[in-house]
Amino acid sequence: MSNFDDQLVKLYSIQAQAKGDAYLHAHSRNLAVIRRQTSIFERCQEYLTGAHTVLDWGCRQAADACLVRILRGPDVKLHGCDVDVGEYQTFFDFAGLQYTQLTHPYLLPYEDDTFDVVIGSGVLEHVPNDSESLKELYRVIRPGGFFIMTMLPNVFSYTEWLNRRLGNPHHLRLYSLTEARHMFMHHGFLPVRSGYHQIVPTLSSPKGGIFDSRFANYVVEKAFSLNSFFEEVWPINKLATNVFVIGKKVQAFHG
Repeated sequence: MSNFDDQLVKLYSIQAQAKGDAYLHAHSRNLAVIRRQTSIFERCQEYLTGAHTVLDWGCRQAADACLVRILRGPDVKLHGCDVDVGEYQTFFDFAGLQYTQLTHPYLLPYEDDTFDVVIGSGVLEHVPNDSESLKELYRVIRPGGFFIMTMLPNVFSYTEWLNRRLGNPHHLRLYSLTEARHMFMHHGFLPVRSGYHQIVPTLSSPKGGIFDSRFANYVVEKAFSLNSFFEEVWPINKLATNVFVIGKKVQAFHG
């Protein structure tokens, strides 16, 4: 395991002992689901190397903020926000996170041009109005700063297709990579990197049954070593569970 993987495993274990829930269990039930989080972070980490103020938007337990802390050490100020009260103190303390509970569907309680980078992992598909949220993110990111959007559910995802037909939890709002890039462009973010993420399933569902099968979890852990290879193989990668886009805030577009 990488240092990122090892530290997240420890944090999930400590938090579960203090106060666990179904969401935490689903996002830590095997090493594949841990690796899903850390592998996409590793693909985006170069855009965090010069950041001094970072917002983990829709952070929940703030796993990404913890990864930023591991990457950058004390040289970064970390904020997190979500609609929850914020009960994941193990993660918050490790990240040194300044947490804010949101009370508006899309408005953010931060000044203009506050953050060098905003990370949104599995968030945009859940907000009431994705366009308004993107406008707010543009407002709070400084000129030249970055919005890193990961784990956005892919409209062509085979896992989403299966979950819908099997009656498992699934996303109501899905995006194509082209659509996501266009959304960034139309909201002031120039896409600088984008792609497909997660081909191998990770069983990251709060539902029981096969999702809690020890054998099934063992299989996906072993199979996930092939994930990075398949993410680059066309047309297999078109069926990925998620897409990601990294956008740079610009004040004008020029050809």
